[in-house]
Amino acid sequence: MRHLKTAATLLAILTVTAGLTGCSSKRRSRGGAGSTAAPATVDTSTSTTPPATQTPTTPAGPHPGSGVFADASSRLPDSSARDWSAAAGDFDGDGRIDLAIAVYDGTSRVLLNRGATFQEKAGALPALRMAAADIHAVDVDGDGDLDLVVACLFQPVRVFLNDGAANFRLGGEYVTNNGCYTYKVAVGDVTGDGFPDIFMANSGQGTPTRGQDILLVNDGRGGFTQAPAGWVPARADDTIGVALLDVNGDGRLDVFKATFGTGHRLLVGDGTGRFTDQTDAYLPAGLRTHATAVAVGDFDGDGQLDIFVANQGPYTGNPPAGERNTLLLRSGARFVDASDRLPAHADSTFNVRAVDVDGDGALDLLCSTLRGPQRLYLNRGGRFVDATTNLPAVNQGSTSESLGLAVADFDGDLAPDVLFVRRGEKPWLFLNLPNPAP
Repeated sequence: MRHLKTAATLLAILTVTAGLTGCSSKRRSRGGAGSTAAPATVDTSTSTTPPATQTPTTPAGPHPGSGVFADASSRLPDSSARDWSAAAGDFDGDGRIDLAIAVYDGTSRVLLNRGATFQEKAGALPALRMAAADIHAVDVDGDGDLDLVVACLFQPVRVFLNDGAANFRLGGEYVTNNGCYTYKVAVGDVTGDGFPDIFMANSGQGTPTRGQDILLVNDGRGGFTQAPAGWVPARADDTIGVALLDVNGDGRLDVFKATFGTGHRLLVGDGTGRFTDQTDAYLPAGLRTHATAVAVGDFDGDGQLDIFVANQGPYTGNPPAGERNTLLLRSGARFVDASDRLPAHADSTFNVRAVDVDGDGALDLLCSTLRGPQRLYLNRGGRFVDATTNLPAVNQGSTSESLGLAVADFDGDLAPDVLFVRRGEKPWLFLNLPNPAP
């Protein structure tokens, strides 16, 4: 089995994310990245030999990045597609980190990293016109290469299997009668068999279903079946953001559901795919925001997992008003609302990655936003300061709409870089500049 080159492997150790991942250990895999929580991804914490799935518990660590970024978007091909999400990983086994971009109302695409440029690979994905909203790179069939899981609005979740050379075939379509806005999924082994499962975070937003979440269980060969009734609590929660984490330290994955105005939920897993709602035991009472994404990590350095909730804000006004994001810090057995440790921006945040961008060992936050500049928040002792000016000048004052981002070491210098996809515009690639020599 082929392994990651040193640069990609080290970056995997340095980063933690969840996503975000808008309705969802034991085998080795080349590193990849998705928009949400807990697959074996470049922008998710992993071990030095990344497994197929894992919980986001690896701490950040030193690397040569400064946390100041330069615009390298010229390395990307132009696009006017409605790009919604991106996943990063070595799809063709050459040791460089490639990109998969999920397109809403169009054909998604794969960009191969050729060093100085990214080149779109013709025919890498089947020519399907999807309402794609989320994409994850993860080895679902255990063959050692990264496959793709794509969530769609009012369409099935689609799994594309990789032949190891970035040629993807449609492996299956699941929940073919999907009546929900499946903005996001979380991918991870919730059944304890070593194979990644898919948790569909479903939102109804006025539809009759109102968004019952669904668990898809991996059969061990990259095929999925819908979990029986009762495995996931029957609640119509309008879930948009979702993350997998081990909230009680029992080695089993649990689920944090960020909902759009209906109250966030915490589901505790028993390791077989069955979940019980234990929101009241863990979360502050009345926790209710218009949320879109989640990032999980130890933000205050106390050895416990915390939760960042990205908020879009209600659909009121023209343009709609934004909403301050939410930070939940673990304090003893419960989480407490520590949102006053975040900048007071009332943005419309749609996605987030938690990653140590400046090599100080603390997890920072990169946020994609609608109708405004993309955000960088630096972690200073568990409090976050706005460092958006560390992003290139093209971003400052921008009103571009970014619904997704991917974090990975795209240029092989061991520091995490970031790609923001933009709706109807060419993506932005921002490279992390090295720290100046002492």
